[in-house]
Amino acid sequence: MSQNLERARQRNAEQLAEQKKREQLVEDNLVEFVDAGVVIAAEQAALEDKVAVLHRKIDQAHAESTERVAGEHARQAAAAWAIHEHGGRSAAQVAELLELRSEKEARRLINTGRTGAVNQDSSRARATGEQEPGTGGDAAEQYNTGAPDTSIRAVVPHPTILDHDVVRQDGQRDTE
Repeated sequence: MSQNLERARQRNAEQLAEQKKREQLVEDNLVEFVDAGVVIAAEQAALEDKVAVLHRKIDQAHAESTERVAGEHARQAAAAWAIHEHGGRSAAQVAELLELRSEKEARRLINTGRTGAVNQDSSRARATGEQEPGTGGDAAEQYNTGAPDTSIRAVVPHPTILDHDVVRQDGQRDTE
């Protein structure tokens, strides 16, 4: 009987040791699981930060590109206006010359260019220190912002010897 009791105690001790070993294995794997979760969360947070930075850069690139394109559209409008105004071309002729979709689009460009030229002339007057008339007919205060000349003359190139037209003294072109 004492041998049976001893074997039973031995089996019980072995079972308890095996159970303790399994519990330690579970505990060790719980620690691994949680540690991996912490690393995953940190990696995801770092990724979100990188993505946010890239989104800001993309948004900035879009904004800069949109600004540059708007500037180029303004140059196109100024050139269309100059062709119409100084080149003596009708809106239909401007549309045909510039291969626009319609005369309406040419008119829109011409009007935009005209508005831009008027705005640039008034801002150029302030930038170059020209005096604008005051309310009482006398000279108003001078403006000099030091801004570069962005008038239509800076956008539309001057005629060259390679032009096939003769430029009159008043700036209009005579075709030969």
